Amino acid sequence: MSETSFFEQQDGSKIAYKILKSANAKNEVPLVMIIGLSTTKEQFYGFEKELAKYQQVIVFDNRGIGESTVASPNDPMTLELLAQDTIGLIKHLGIKKFNLLGEAMGARIGVLLSLKLSSDLKLEKLIIINSAPRIDTNSKVVQAVEALYESSTFSLPKTVQEQKDEFLKGERDPILAKYLLEHPDKLEQIAEITVNLAPRRPLEIMKRQWEANKSCDLTPRLKEIQTPTLIIHGESNTTVPIENAEIFNREIPNSVLIKVPNAGHSVFITSPEIANKINEFCN
Repeated sequence: MSETSFFEQQDGSKIAYKILKSANAKNEVPLVMIIGLSTTKEQFYGFEKELAKYQQVIVFDNRGIGESTVASPNDPMTLELLAQDTIGLIKHLGIKKFNLLGEAMGARIGVLLSLKLSSDLKLEKLIIINSAPRIDTNSKVVQAVEALYESSTFSLPKTVQEQKDEFLKGERDPILAKYLLEHPDKLEQIAEITVNLAPRRPLEIMKRQWEANKSCDLTPRLKEIQTPTLIIHGESNTTVPIENAEIFNREIPNSVLIKVPNAGHSVFITSPEIANKINEFCN
């Protein structure tokens, strides 16, 4: 992967990003990828490299997490602000037209971005992966996440073995657990990447991302989206149920929904073949 570069926002926050290029890429429109809640650009786990075979790909860390920084620990955190960071990065790179892929919270940021673009930028295609228009605070999964972040004893796994054990519990994504059990090389690789990133995932930032994500309801504005939109969702996603994808599909005028069978929330790990659908859509 390319070297990390940095873009400084007006408030002093620094956004870390990488650009992936392929000599054989045919699509001249770059693809910007936004990662989800509490995770970093490396946690696409190689999916970005697969997509980079067909177009230039830009991945980055949201402010305060990974290699990105915040100007002050007391800065406000909203999805609107994270969307503005993304727009700032796109302008910094001199990009005029682009495609955008968001995963989970990253897709929610992408939706906000699509509604805030100035006339000098053109979003050609939008891809929404395993996301929701709003966070259902009554769901057991959401309540479990809430309790986790509020717990005084919460911490990320500190060793590769602890991380492997956490994945194989399957509490958040049983399909991922089954896949990793059947692919021990992947389990080792992904667990090692995840543990090494733990120091760059501050609990305070994770909590603030969660509060920002929880407070944002996109539903009233989905009909305003004019960009052709591809929605990809694991049919067996227990973290974000498939009904959320169906709402996106119903409310966004020019949208297509692909339901991925035998897939949960980590669809780009367990079903990497969705890269073909994304590349077809973008080209």
